[in-house]
Amino acid sequence: MEQTERTREQRAGYWRGVGQVGARHGAVGDADEPALWPGGASAYIVVTTPHSGIVATDGLSDSGEGGGPGLGVELYVEGRELVSGPMGEGRWLTGVLEEAAGALAGAGESLGRALADHAVLSLELSDEHAPDGWASDGRLGALVGVELPGRPAQFQVDDATVRVLTVVPLRPSELAVVRAEGADGRARVAEGLAGQGWHSYADSTRPAVV
Repeated sequence: MEQTERTREQRAGYWRGVGQVGARHGAVGDADEPALWPGGASAYIVVTTPHSGIVATDGLSDSGEGGGPGLGVELYVEGRELVSGPMGEGRWLTGVLEEAAGALAGAGESLGRALADHAVLSLELSDEHAPDGWASDGRLGALVGVELPGRPAQFQVDDATVRVLTVVPLRPSELAVVRAEGADGRARVAEGLAGQGWHSYADSTRPAVV
């Protein structure tokens, strides 16, 4: 069995352990830079849990030209607004995930170094589809890698580890803290999300935590 097939089996098993896995689908927007994904094309899956919906990348860890599990990551966004799927009420979260996927795919080898040095990363994305009160000067901030207690943040493929990372949109005040304080600011926002019980859950009604 080729490595990509083994990776896909392990990836599917990971998500079956989280919830009900739906059909694989393509991007709904055009910001995810599919040519930069390891297999040269992008794909996503929808996972439904008893309390939330998830849209996840499905291919960032496919084997690329250099072998191994691609970028070594998959991304997902989770919230009640995604229970009905990637469109409708949760469309803005789907856009956040797809643009984040494009940014990380474009980072290439530097992504692995960044993840080795920092527990949580941050991105600044476009404000397209962002709900009122979420954008700052045309930008929407996001954290990558905020942990959700009780859910594994990785799976194994042969001797390699694939990290499964959350994407969490930020309120303008939270983005301002990240801009001003860097890694310390990311940690402070992540701690605030945990302290108020949000962790990695995304919701347009979530108040700022800093």
